[in-house]
Amino acid sequence: MLTRSLRFLSPLLLLAATACDGCSSNDACEQYGVECGKSCIDDFTCAEGLFCDEDKTCNAECTPNGNECGEGIACGPTGRCPEGSGGSGNSGGSTGQFNTDGGSGGSGEGGNCPSVQITFEPTTPTVLLMVDQSGSMTEDFGGGSRWDVLYDTLMDPNDGIVADLQDQVRFGFSLYTGDGGDQCPQLGQVSIALGNYDAIDAVYGPAGPDGETPTGDSINALLPGLLAFGEPGPKAIVLATDGEPDTCEEPNPQNGQMEAIQAAQAAYTAGVTLYIIAVGGDVSEGHQQDMANAGTGKPLDGSQGNSPYYPANDQSALYDAFLEIINGVRSCVLTLDGTVDPEKAAEGHIYVDGNEVFYGDPNGWQLNSPTEIELLGEACEAIQEGNHTVTGDFDCGIIGPPPV
Repeated sequence: MLTRSLRFLSPLLLLAATACDGCSSNDACEQYGVECGKSCIDDFTCAEGLFCDEDKTCNAECTPNGNECGEGIACGPTGRCPEGSGGSGNSGGSTGQFNTDGGSGGSGEGGNCPSVQITFEPTTPTVLLMVDQSGSMTEDFGGGSRWDVLYDTLMDPNDGIVADLQDQVRFGFSLYTGDGGDQCPQLGQVSIALGNYDAIDAVYGPAGPDGETPTGDSINALLPGLLAFGEPGPKAIVLATDGEPDTCEEPNPQNGQMEAIQAAQAAYTAGVTLYIIAVGGDVSEGHQQDMANAGTGKPLDGSQGNSPYYPANDQSALYDAFLEIINGVRSCVLTLDGTVDPEKAAEGHIYVDGNEVFYGDPNGWQLNSPTEIELLGEACEAIQEGNHTVTGDFDCGIIGPPPV
């Protein structure tokens, strides 16, 4: 099987036909000596000039200097004869190619057809870090101010969230505050990009806490720019705030809860998930829960379950909250560049780090539609945590060309 080590897994699966049925050890294969007949996973685990057959052993139909394929017909680089030619171990079957244009290997005279291996292309999530700049961020937070500890959690050059993940996540950034004046909200923005640490630090580093907490107004102001960003991949806002929201129209008292909730709901409806991290103990649990549900498309009354919110009362909890949220942005729904026969889906095989996860298992995978696979439970959680390889193997007849 083709594999690729990834931090983030895309919803796109690329397919390639790599094995042929009916191949067995023969004179051509035996010219490779001890390499012939070795156990294999795919062509790449066999020696040069050999392919991995249906019995998961290294085999060859032909040799570079032989005439097993017929007079004047060259042997392929993996020891296969071209389609329609001879071959000492195959009765004219095609190994073919399953590609994004919809072509696939034919069955040939011997009734052979290719098995299909899948590998995952990387995708990159987009995360807007939205940081409350209000004056209350000067309050104590485990020996430092809320402002300083949050800054260190995100921007420490050695192990801060942005420093660690800037090459795998497209980070955007915005401070937000207000002072009751004509310009509200006041936003300190950094455009979305990979490798964005220096640009974010140039805005965040010199800034200091001051003003109010117009959370809803700020989400509404930032959302159009995030939606206009055209790169593929999931989008999310991570809101770090230390208090109840107010509004530009009424800076005090803090009565902006419903405006913030409605802004989070609007973001979700537009395709952007929103998560809230409470820095310290001044954000009520009720508002945290309302924002968590609103930002993930759930009813506020909890009738469809409650989404998690992230109270943080020290730097460790703050770091863990950011890491869990950003890992969770990775999608476990995978779109096939081909179609799986639903009646045969259980015959397919999906592997996470070489370990099979099983169809229909709550910690395995399911087929959402003929073109969509979803990893579940522990399998989903695994790919959301760092570097992993995910591969699949579908025997002949289970998977076909993409829909027209």
